[in-house]
Amino acid sequence: MFEASAGDVLNSLTAHIAVLDGRGVIVAVNDAWKRFAIENGGQDSASYVGIDYLATCERSAANDQDGTVKAALNGLRAVMHGEADSFLMEYPCHSPAQERWFCLRATRSPGTDEVFVVAHEDITLRRQSENSLRETERMLRQVLETLPVGIWVMDRTGRILHGNAAGQRIWGGARYVGPEQFGEYKGWWLSSGEPIAAEEWAAARAIRNGETAVDEEIRIECFDGTNKIILNSAMPLRDDSGAIAGAIIVNQDITVRKQIEKELEETFARERMLARTDDLTGAFNRRYFFELAAHEIAVAKRYHQPLAVVLFDIDHFKRINDTGGHDAGDEALRRIAAMVRDHLREVDLFARYGGDEFILLFPQTAALEAAIVAERIRLEVSAEATPADPGAAAITISSGVAELMSGDDSIDLMIHRADDALYRAKQEGRNRTIVANQTTLS
Repeated sequence: MFEASAGDVLNSLTAHIAVLDGRGVIVAVNDAWKRFAIENGGQDSASYVGIDYLATCERSAANDQDGTVKAALNGLRAVMHGEADSFLMEYPCHSPAQERWFCLRATRSPGTDEVFVVAHEDITLRRQSENSLRETERMLRQVLETLPVGIWVMDRTGRILHGNAAGQRIWGGARYVGPEQFGEYKGWWLSSGEPIAAEEWAAARAIRNGETAVDEEIRIECFDGTNKIILNSAMPLRDDSGAIAGAIIVNQDITVRKQIEKELEETFARERMLARTDDLTGAFNRRYFFELAAHEIAVAKRYHQPLAVVLFDIDHFKRINDTGGHDAGDEALRRIAAMVRDHLREVDLFARYGGDEFILLFPQTAALEAAIVAERIRLEVSAEATPADPGAAAITISSGVAELMSGDDSIDLMIHRADDALYRAKQEGRNRTIVANQTTLS
C-alpha cells in the first residue's frame, strides 16, 4: 500500500525522477522520467530500471564539451559518498528543435545511505523569462547610455543610484548621494538668479511630494568647475500600490541654445535700433519718430494734455561743409545731437528730421516750456560748438516751436506751424528760438 502510494506521488510530479541504490543503479523512475527518455530516443520504459546511472554519466563525460556532465557526476558522487547531503545544478540540454534548461537535484534519502533521489526539473520557461528580462535590461541600459540627455535614477529614499554617460558629461562627473547631500549639486534659478536649496531641487520634490517638474531652466556649476544652463525635469516612480518607489531626473544641456538665443536677441535688438535710428547721430529716424508721435498725439488729445514740438536746424550748415568738408559737417551733427540729449527727459522724443534738421516732441509740455528747453540747447551749442579755427564762423542753431491745438488731428499741422516759426527765426537773423504765433525768445 505504501509502495503504491509512493509511486503515485512520484508519478504526480512533473520533474524527471530516478531512485538510485547505493551503487548508483536505478531502482525506480517516475512516469515523467520515462516520457522524457522515450521522447529523446530511449527504448522500452522498463529498461531504465537496473541501469547503472553513474556508469552512464561516466561514459557521457568522455564526450563532454563544456564540463556540464563532469560537474554533475562529481556532484552525484559527493552525495553518494557522504561528502554532501545534496547537490544542485542548472544546465542546458538543448535538442535540435528547441533550447532547454534543467535543474539537477541529487539528495540522500533521510535515515539511509542506500537510497538516493535524482530529479531533473525542466526550468526552460524560467530561464527563457530570465534571458528575456536580461535582454530587456541590456537594451534599456543601452538606450539609457545612448540618449543625448542626462538620465539619473533615484531609489525610494532619494539616493542617486545611477547617472548615464550624458548626465555625467553635463555635470562633469557624478555624486551618488541622498537628498541631505543634494547641496553638492550647485544650481541657480535662471529666471531669478537665486540659488537652489537642497530641498528645492526637482528630484527632492519628486521623492518628497510626488511632484512632477518639467523643463525648469537652471544654471549649474559643474563638478569640473564649468557653468552650464540646463533644462531640469524630475518624475516620481510608483510601485503597484501607488507608493513612491524612486524617481527619474532628466537633464538637457541648453547652454549653446541659450547663447544662440542671446546672440539672436542682441542682433534683433541692434537691427531694430538701426531700423529706428539715424546712423550718424544715434537719434531716431524720421519714420520711427512719426510712429511714436502718432501715439503721443492720441494720448494728449484723449486726456487733454499739452504737447509741444520743436524743429531746429544748423545755421549756415552748407558753409560748414564747404569750409571743413563733409567730415566737419558730420562731426557738427554728432556733437549737437549729443548736447541735445543732455536736456531731454526719458519721455521726450528726439529725431533727425532730414539733412541738418532735427525735431523734438515734448509730451505733457506747453509751447513756452518747450521753448525754454530749446533756448538752453541753443545757448549751449553757440557756446561750445565754436570751431577751433578763430577765423571760422561759430556754429549756431535756429528753432521753431509749436504746440498741439484743438483742431490738430496729426503731427503734420504742428510741424507746419513749427516750420513757419523756424522760417521766421531765419528771417530775423538766425541763432534764435521763436514760438509759433508768438514773439522771439532770444
